[in-house]
Amino acid sequence: MDINDIYGIIDKFDASRCGELNLEMNGIRLGLKKSNSGVLHENAAPEDEAIIKRDSKQEEPVEKVQNVQCQTSADVKEVKAPLVGTFYTAAGPDEEPFVKIGQNIHAGDVIGIIEAMKLMNEVTADCDGVVKEIAAENGTMVEYGQPLVILN
Repeated sequence: MDINDIYGIIDKFDASRCGELNLEMNGIRLGLKKSNSGVLHENAAPEDEAIIKRDSKQEEPVEKVQNVQCQTSADVKEVKAPLVGTFYTAAGPDEEPFVKIGQNIHAGDVIGIIEAMKLMNEVTADCDGVVKEIAAENGTMVEYGQPLVILN
């Protein structure tokens, strides 16, 4: 897991309705917590900070990631792949695509499916917008964080 993966996780967490996330992967622990009222609970980091600690026998300094900025501009928003797998624009070969260029979509609308380890995972938009471009081709392998759909 590199810093871009961590930024992606932070972006997804920030856009989600989850209040707390604790993740441990490859010796790295990531703890994220949101405050509901603006008043932070004891031992909680501020909303715009995440504390990342690497497990080891020796003590290592804690690295802070601050002021994580969304990677979209005011005019263009990207719906990115939440995992690695094969991207499909429709539920089946003879089915209509989930989204088309020019279509209005809302947060929570399904924009595609990613197949990973024989499991079909629906990918939903995390914001409202109009489909400007479908950036990933049907049936192609996508990487984590790769733009799938570009919105205006």
